Amino acid sequence: MVVKVLAVDLGATNGKIYEVELREKLTVRELKRFRTEGIFLPGRDRDHFLWNLPKFYEEIESVLETSDTQSVGVDTWGVDFALFDERGRLISLPYHYRDIRTEGVMEKVFDIIPKKYIFERTGIQFMEINTLYQLYSMVLSKDPFLKVAKKILMIPDVFNFWLSGEVVSEYTIASTSQCYSVPEKRWAFDLLEKLSIPTEIFPEVVSPGTVLGKCRVKREMNVIATTCHDTASAVVAVPFEEEGIYISSGTWFLVGTELEEPLLTEEAMERNFTNEGGYGKIRFLKNATGMWLLEECNRMWKKNYSEIVEMAENAPSFQAFLDPDREEFLHPGNMLERIRSYLEKTGQRTLGGIGEISRLIFESLAFNSKWIVEQIEELTGRRYEKIHIVGGAVKNDLLMSFIADATGKIVVAGPVDATPIGNALVQFIAMGEIKDLDEAREVVRKSFELKMFEPKNPELWSEKYEEWRRYKGMRV
Repeated sequence: MVVKVLAVDLGATNGKIYEVELREKLTVRELKRFRTEGIFLPGRDRDHFLWNLPKFYEEIESVLETSDTQSVGVDTWGVDFALFDERGRLISLPYHYRDIRTEGVMEKVFDIIPKKYIFERTGIQFMEINTLYQLYSMVLSKDPFLKVAKKILMIPDVFNFWLSGEVVSEYTIASTSQCYSVPEKRWAFDLLEKLSIPTEIFPEVVSPGTVLGKCRVKREMNVIATTCHDTASAVVAVPFEEEGIYISSGTWFLVGTELEEPLLTEEAMERNFTNEGGYGKIRFLKNATGMWLLEECNRMWKKNYSEIVEMAENAPSFQAFLDPDREEFLHPGNMLERIRSYLEKTGQRTLGGIGEISRLIFESLAFNSKWIVEQIEELTGRRYEKIHIVGGAVKNDLLMSFIADATGKIVVAGPVDATPIGNALVQFIAMGEIKDLDEAREVVRKSFELKMFEPKNPELWSEKYEEWRRYKGMRV
């Protein structure tokens, strides 16, 4: 029997809707692609950076109306949320995690609750964009929306509600919020109460693979709460045969491994690692800047991606070094100017050409990946031979070879469409078509071509890595 599902994958830049068919192998067909970038809307005090969710819903609805698939699942980015009133109405467009409202808020939380206590309770990495700090920014500003809210839903939960009518939060997406206790598998109400965040607005949390009910757009179709965090879906599709490192590559680089239990040591906290929920596993990882730097630069260049890679390949190597995780690179804006300013402040040569800047970005992403992988091995006490890279960046052979050289490890690249594939695999498991996670990964291995990259010049990269480390975290 042929089984087909819809996988809706909403990223921070693009939304994509796929039809995934299961026979002996998986067949993936992209049905629609649309932009999901945030929008700036003027307010009395400043411009506010928001997500236009109703527009995204219209795009999804248009595909559902003509689909003949058995089910649909939605995954999105983490940390952001929307508030609903007592009638289930969206109170306002939700804020984008890159909005400036959380600047300085994390430190104010630490004045009330010790950092160590937050980590032990939640297991989650400290980032100013986390839901916890977004909510506390609303408490500090006495935001009236928080007072009238009756329910808070993470972004994929919003679409699950609009499609099925069920008001729940899915485990993997809830775990990104730092409002949820991954060790205890429940909302961390004690933290929320200390910060005067209303606890009654938090919904029931359900496991990935929960069938929520019939789709209100197309009654013949089930709505399934898949692994609703896009990284959790991507990791389901990582074709592991043994323990290893994964990098889910996109706007962000999510670099991690799978564990059976959260790793809550003080050292893990100090190195700012996170323990997010996965499909039957804990995703122990670090969120790092990914292709965001290139995406922002290309707003000005307006070049084809393959052209940029070719220019980077022909540019001289190791002309400068850059820490991609610096705070000044977090928010939208003139990234080219910010990179030039960074190079000037750190006493390095200013680069101007597209090839030079893009190569600098690719080399820096490779060095940063090595830096994180080394920490994972130290914290877990394990040595990993391979790095599996999935997501959009695997189309960039140059970057894949850089990561192999920088880390000195074999890189296995693919599949490109890991997030919708993982989304679909969880739906197939929920429908009883695939037995479990191991079988799902076996299906991935036999369905998609994987590329292997072996280190070619690890000695040179190791030497240059020591130079790069001088700039990691440098105060300027």
